[in-house]
Amino acid sequence: MQPDQGESPESRRHGSVIETLARETGSEPSYVKALYERELAHLEANAKVRGYVSVLACRNVRMALRETNAKAN
Repeated sequence: MQPDQGESPESRRHGSVIETLARETGSEPSYVKALYERELAHLEANAKVRGYVSVLACRNVRMALRETNAKAN
């Protein structure tokens, strides 16, 4: 994923997280992006405090990808 000059800093940060998760887990970046965006939206919709939503989304996606990869092996 190449950073877009028009992207917000938050979008670039999310892109960096997605790239890192994909690399760490050996997963397809587009799949990781879909999981991350879905998890982020879910957490944001239910969060009373939004400061750590992206951290929680990253952790939840990482755990889901590791479980998926463990089942595949």
